[in-house]
Amino acid sequence: MATLGNPLASAPITSNPAILTANNDQKTNPSTVPVLIDKCASKKHLKQLHAHMLRTGLFFDPPSATKLFTACALSSASSLDYACKVFDQIPKPNLYSWNTLIRAFASSPKPIQGILVFIQMLHESQRFPNSYTFPFVIKAATEVSSLLVGQAIHGMVMKASFGSDLFISNSLIHFYSSSGDLDSAYLVFSKIVEKDIVSWNSMISGFVQGGFPEEALQLFQRMKMENARPNRVTMVGVLSACAKKIDLEFGRWACDYIERNGIDINLILSNAMLDMYVKCGSLEDG
Repeated sequence: MATLGNPLASAPITSNPAILTANNDQKTNPSTVPVLIDKCASKKHLKQLHAHMLRTGLFFDPPSATKLFTACALSSASSLDYACKVFDQIPKPNLYSWNTLIRAFASSPKPIQGILVFIQMLHESQRFPNSYTFPFVIKAATEVSSLLVGQAIHGMVMKASFGSDLFISNSLIHFYSSSGDLDSAYLVFSKIVEKDIVSWNSMISGFVQGGFPEEALQLFQRMKMENARPNRVTMVGVLSACAKKIDLEFGRWACDYIERNGIDINLILSNAMLDMYVKCGSLEDG
């Protein structure tokens, strides 16, 4: 099962006291793998541990192989190319491993590969996506700005009865908003029974970025009526809406709201406040 790289030949391990003291194979067992992985400070160390596990047969213990692969895929000490080689050597990758590879690519400079891995998983394995798979592949679709791919994934979400999953719904709101399909984003938002702060923030930001500041401010008012507590991200969206709408009165009220409710002001929020005042023509307030 070749994924995105060729299987790595088993190379002889070099001595590395930081990882394998005295290169003692007898002391290496499944329970020691997490400890050894934690000691890997570079790609070279991970390669040494990989070769050691292949030679001793420990790599063919599924939990051990999964732990090593996860470290290769997500650690800054490794690379995705090497992670793919490790993945290709796992006889039957579990769903966690598939999800990890999709996740890694979705957050990489090559998000399209995350979608390709997802498709490969559907065709070559007996694994069906779970509630963790979809947010990762939706993120990949968002990064490549593919509305058609995202819509197809949304269809799979509904078919798999994950339509009520909050994390997936929030991912879809962000995806549709980023793709400029605010009608679909709001449809997903409206079907969430118990919205969290991410739901509200994603929809407010979507309206602002889509050029609908009035709708963003109306949603903010509704948010307060439903006793959802705004945070810094919310207020950045509100202030951005005020700036686009050139609504100085609401902008001043928003700044006062931030102070009255003890919302911590970081650099991003501070810049949003300043930008609002500048665009509303009130430099003395800024």
